[in-house]
Amino acid sequence: MIRSTFLLFLLLSIPVTLLADVKFREDFRENEAHIPIANDDLTSPFLSLQRIGKSADKLKLSHHPEIKNDPHYLWNGLTKSPVLIAFKFKKHLDLSAPNWTCRLRTKNVGESRLHLAVEVQGQWYMQKDAISNHPDWNIQSISLSDSSWRTLSSKTAVPGKSIKAPDLRKVTAMGFAAPIKSNKSKSCIRLDWFELAQVTTPPTTGFLESNAPFLRSALLIKDNNRVRRGLLIPLGQNHWACFDPDLLRWAAYWQAPTDKPPLTYDSMAAVSYPRKKAKAKSAPSLLGIIISQSPELPGFGPQEDPRATLFDKPDTKVGPLPPSQARWLGHHLSGSQVILNYRLGETLISETVSHDSKQSFTRTLKVGPHSRPLSLQVSPIFQHLHGENAQLSEGRLILQPSSSTRIISLGSQPITPAPFPELIPANPIDHKPLLAKNPSHKSQGAFTTRSIAFPDGDRFIRPTDIAFLSDGTGLLSTLDGDIWKISNIETSTSSWSRIATGIFEPISLETTPDDRIFVLGRDQVTELIDQNGDTIIDHYRNASDAFLQTLQTRDYATSLAIEKNGDFLIAKGGIYSSKKKRTIETELSTHRGTITRLSADGTTSQVLADGLRLPYVGLREDGSIFASDQQGHYVPSTPLHLIKKKPTFLGHTPTNYQKRKTADEPLLWYPYQANRSGAAFATTSAQALPDLQNTFLQISWDGRLFAVATPKHGQAFSWRLPIQLDFPSLNGATHPKSGRLYLTGIGISGYKPTTPNLRGLSSIEQTSPLPTPTSLEIKENTIVAHFNRPLSPNETLLPDNPALRLFNIQRSSKYGSGHFKWDQEPGEHRLQPITCVTSEDRQTLILTFDHLFASDVLDLSLKATSGTNTLPLHLYTRPSHLPKANKQALQQLAQQDKSNILKPGNPNRGKAHFSTYACSGCHAFDTTPLVGPSFKGLNKRLTLPLIKQSILEPNAVIAEGYPASMPSFAGVIPPQELADLLAYLATLN
Repeated sequence: MIRSTFLLFLLLSIPVTLLADVKFREDFRENEAHIPIANDDLTSPFLSLQRIGKSADKLKLSHHPEIKNDPHYLWNGLTKSPVLIAFKFKKHLDLSAPNWTCRLRTKNVGESRLHLAVEVQGQWYMQKDAISNHPDWNIQSISLSDSSWRTLSSKTAVPGKSIKAPDLRKVTAMGFAAPIKSNKSKSCIRLDWFELAQVTTPPTTGFLESNAPFLRSALLIKDNNRVRRGLLIPLGQNHWACFDPDLLRWAAYWQAPTDKPPLTYDSMAAVSYPRKKAKAKSAPSLLGIIISQSPELPGFGPQEDPRATLFDKPDTKVGPLPPSQARWLGHHLSGSQVILNYRLGETLISETVSHDSKQSFTRTLKVGPHSRPLSLQVSPIFQHLHGENAQLSEGRLILQPSSSTRIISLGSQPITPAPFPELIPANPIDHKPLLAKNPSHKSQGAFTTRSIAFPDGDRFIRPTDIAFLSDGTGLLSTLDGDIWKISNIETSTSSWSRIATGIFEPISLETTPDDRIFVLGRDQVTELIDQNGDTIIDHYRNASDAFLQTLQTRDYATSLAIEKNGDFLIAKGGIYSSKKKRTIETELSTHRGTITRLSADGTTSQVLADGLRLPYVGLREDGSIFASDQQGHYVPSTPLHLIKKKPTFLGHTPTNYQKRKTADEPLLWYPYQANRSGAAFATTSAQALPDLQNTFLQISWDGRLFAVATPKHGQAFSWRLPIQLDFPSLNGATHPKSGRLYLTGIGISGYKPTTPNLRGLSSIEQTSPLPTPTSLEIKENTIVAHFNRPLSPNETLLPDNPALRLFNIQRSSKYGSGHFKWDQEPGEHRLQPITCVTSEDRQTLILTFDHLFASDVLDLSLKATSGTNTLPLHLYTRPSHLPKANKQALQQLAQQDKSNILKPGNPNRGKAHFSTYACSGCHAFDTTPLVGPSFKGLNKRLTLPLIKQSILEPNAVIAEGYPASMPSFAGVIPPQELADLLAYLATLN
């Protein structure tokens, strides 16, 4: 939490989660529930049971046959002291290898904590870090090697002193310790099954594969020679060429170092592949010996650059050439040979470049008819020419008019004329498809989720988006430039084939009803075309590069949507600091931090909204355009914007290109703790989610989903679906056959998500009824929530405690915002209704309150009960139409606050709050590099008052070497919870 931030996509870190060589698995026998759990309840012949602790005889094998799909599980709800459930091995195991992992399915709630434990030479040890608590059943993977440990009493199960690590070469037992006493179902641990296995190791190959036909990337050649979206082509024998699609020039030819990549791994994907914890600090630079380079000028015609300039550097040109003069059209693969396509005026040109064993470079051009002379830039290494009506003059290739298509060849050595290469099928990227077995479904209240397994191969898969073809075939993009085809995604075993690679950090993938495939990378919107039907992409068509692209490492596109007329909507990151030195890291174009429309023909752009920090764009079926953004400087919480028809400024000052004095307020603000990082959008289907038919969803990186409603009457509002994914979610799409919603995403380097897994792909469907809100009206002191259907006799809707949170936030240059009451003092108003009434038709809930006043954030918390399921429903809106708080109400509320007595801090409750506020997302307990300082040695570095100041005023003192990227938690954490949290932090070593 201290110095925390959640800046999406800075750099990615994916742990190895694919399992192999399962040593044993324990899934308790389906015996009737009884106390205590016993050895006869085990299924694995390798294990025997031992209960440790004063109240260990209260450990229960639990099962509720009246609850659908309720498993047989271990439960500690009746134990009143620390306990350890131990599983003795038939023989000792050597678990010292770093890839031993315990996977388990748990449901831990309240203050109870579950810790993995091992026995070595009669002494028990417990991992310091607890297994994550979660109100629903979830699967987690726990490494035996990446943890700090404590001793554990073999009689009382009470934790002892801290140690570095036990010797895991002769482990005689494994178990699970619950050091905090339980409180029945309110605070307990539940263990369904666990297994011990060795995971597969990550690929040892580098980011750039030896058989890659091309790589699209930025490239720094030398000072003042920059390629912002390049096409890098391997020519053999460590020789490379880089084409600059912006300027239509061959920017450089060079020889890379032996057995090393041709460029520095400084791009977002390359620097972190496959799971390094690092950030891109600059654009990639050329490595090796430069044979030839061309100036940063157009590759044809007059030596002037007609392009747009940077917003912060008027002397620097960026973007593509004007389409009336020239245009990059994309490239083909013929086998593994790259064929470039571009247009000069109305003349179509295709060309290839090669390098042979005689160290000869050759450019071969196929030039269409043209009525005017053409002049192309040529490297000095090309001294030889073959072709009609062509000549070399002072570094230029002069082509006289021609009424027919002709072949022109340029060589560094004498040329043997050869025909232009014919198009043949692109070579497969991998030898054969990979198979992956998918786990079974699991229930989450009214929903069922199903994880889709990633295959085990040489290329690690880091998913960014998913889309579907009309026949149900899945398509998955990865940060590392790959597109995977997934066949049989809804069966027990799916087949994965890589159909494209080399794309510049693709973040968003879309398909059209007629099965056209479009992918958005840093450099362009690319249409992926399989020309011969063999599923391998052989035509990478430039659908649009009409946006400005800089070398700034955070200038990445985040999302793509396609309007019905074929226009593209894109969102681009706008994180920017004007205080940095004037380097490439401060390049700022007028397309950064914007929602921009690109014309269907790919030639023009129109900014719809600026003033965004890290936006995603979404298109609802009615044509409405939405955008999310992420908390940070000038963005006080997570907003949801409805984009207007005329250009608007949305609050992030560094990208306020219109110089507006005031920002347009968002449709609503999400509380940051509810939706930490807004990502993309998706639309549901009535087929698989009947109570959510055609619902527009906002996807959160926290693995949460929020329905968005803009009814004709009442407030625009959003409500959180009662579901939690176990991975950070970025994008989603609906399966065209089953209607199931599929979601995917990845975690990031330096920022630990609140989810147990750091990558994932899952489907969701509804399996039991769920009343869903369709409108929300707020008048005077009354809130009226209308639902999609009348409640059945076994369904109820009741307010939670507290039922209502109301608070304000403040936009400023500081990171995020605290929460403020109506009198602008830090805090929130937490209210209970005076009355709660369900309408006669049981379709409307009416709540009345003492006070309701204008607020930035309203969070209405309800409990929906349907049969045996009780699900939380949170509704969010911005009731700015209400009157401001009057003096009498403020005095009454202040008097109520004074009556609340603050109790001494409770470290056990504080540990739970530590998890709730996601402090570990930015702060490690060891030396793991995260965005904030480590908690290791916290109390030796800071006094408790300074720790408190860091929470409430994080910008007062900035730790050396760390960014000012933690929001203030003043008013966010209630006083009692803050006291508990400080009590817990005081216990850290």
